[in-house]
Amino acid sequence: MRVINVLIMAGIFIFQSGVIACEKFNPLSSEEVKENRDMLGKLDADPLDRMFAFEQLACSDNPNLRHYAMKEGLKNSADPLVRNQVMLKAMMQKKRIDVELNSNKELTELDKKFISENAGVYSRIVYYRSEKEGCLSLHYPDKCIPTISLFIKGDKVEYNYKSVFGEFRLSQAGELIGFLRAKNSSKYSRIPAVIKLF
Repeated sequence: MRVINVLIMAGIFIFQSGVIACEKFNPLSSEEVKENRDMLGKLDADPLDRMFAFEQLACSDNPNLRHYAMKEGLKNSADPLVRNQVMLKAMMQKKRIDVELNSNKELTELDKKFISENAGVYSRIVYYRSEKEGCLSLHYPDKCIPTISLFIKGDKVEYNYKSVFGEFRLSQAGELIGFLRAKNSSKYSRIPAVIKLF
């Protein structure tokens, strides 16, 4: 009885946190692939059913199916539960975070210099990832700390790397749109920026 209660509580925790990690990648039969694909494509299906179908495909041992699940899940779903889960999975697969920097008329000279020095793309290696915590470490190999990590919270991403920080939100186009600021100083402003999921 105690074991059953523990399993129930674990299931509740996973559901409430909105994170279902792949403990391992599993083989799927052609029948299972078709069933999950069809459910993922049903626009009028229950969002939870679609999310579970996405999870089955996203945890497949076939990398092509995993990629398909993420692209189709994001393209075909308007439900935040599914979209946020797809974004989380896509971010967890990244080995490097590339932030594409754009220009506008409000940028300072130091902003323009920052963009130029980074050739328009501010890149950092991912050293550690935790799907449970929703974070990617940009420095430490075994933990995420607030000052040198990227944190995923629903459809929002908070980016911190020493003095560089930014915020992004998942757009309808399936990209993270926001800004990056090189320093918290009046000499710097918000540089329009994009993180692409795929």
